[in-house]
Amino acid sequence: MTQSIQSLFNITEPSPMQRVNAKWTQFDDGKQCSMQQERVENASHQVELWCKRDDLLHPIISGNKWRKLLKPLTDFRQDPPNHVLSFGGPYSNHLHALAYCCYRLNIKFTAIIRGAYLSKQTLNPTLSDLKAWNTNLIYVDKQTYQRKSEVEYLQQLRHQLDVDTVIPEGGSQQDALLGMKYMLEEIALVSADKKFDAIILPVGSGASMAGIVKGCDNSITNEVIGIGVLNGKGYLEGLVSQFLGQEKHQTSYLPWRIEHDFHFGGYAKTTPELDAFCYTFNQQQITEFSTAAPENHNIDTPIVIEPVYSGKCFYAVKSLIQRAYFAPNSRILVIHTGGMQGARAYQHTPV
Repeated sequence: MTQSIQSLFNITEPSPMQRVNAKWTQFDDGKQCSMQQERVENASHQVELWCKRDDLLHPIISGNKWRKLLKPLTDFRQDPPNHVLSFGGPYSNHLHALAYCCYRLNIKFTAIIRGAYLSKQTLNPTLSDLKAWNTNLIYVDKQTYQRKSEVEYLQQLRHQLDVDTVIPEGGSQQDALLGMKYMLEEIALVSADKKFDAIILPVGSGASMAGIVKGCDNSITNEVIGIGVLNGKGYLEGLVSQFLGQEKHQTSYLPWRIEHDFHFGGYAKTTPELDAFCYTFNQQQITEFSTAAPENHNIDTPIVIEPVYSGKCFYAVKSLIQRAYFAPNSRILVIHTGGMQGARAYQHTPV
């Protein structure tokens, strides 16, 4: 019997579900009542916050990168390509995961890197890993990189580099939705008795959210909320709708929407406020884990976030809770989509 791709890479499935303990899961709903002719604030309420720890799927191929690559990698095992090509920035989690997979499968891999100037600089940790995994690094300027979806440009690359398989930037293609379906099956198994009021995840290219929207029904959650990690109002909705194969207003899926108030200036942009939130959250989680009795550990590592994806998502969740968006005692599930390798450049993130 052929070894499964999950076994080959020692993937931890299902990924754990972990309760998030944070003071900001308590909030005041802002309602007031009259008592002895005085206005008295209602007592604070609690939201039950959970995290789907997809960051623990694998030390390198973690989070939605594994989910997105599951179908292509399974196909690679059955019919190995000679040369794979993909696109990404110098800190790309997608390129990092795909390069490792191609290295393990003995498949030639070329990465088109955004930023021609990088060819004259010292390799960062992400690109150093790619180089160690025998990746062919090609640096291009911004204008050339913007052609990454043009048929003519892709044909040119195929011909010049003798490439037979191209995977889009971020691994975002229709095949990526299958891995998200499997993740939802894992969630359904642990939430069979009590569903979630909302599932929340960061959104960058739309495929992960589309996979969740497409695979969800009201036995799992009432709604899906995406947190845009880049300044893309309308653009991100269009990407999700494109993967779903129909316009948002025509869908028969669960209610879904994308929050656009938490991109902090754009993709990979941050602010002192966001940095401070990530640092404080990480330190609290690490301290809580280190001081808890071993028998109280239901997981072998604390939750750690970074400011590009998970940090913006958790910050948004905190804001929504404090705005009393969720009813008291709501059950909320945040999807940790991994990406911690790219956070090695951030000193406040313990990776």
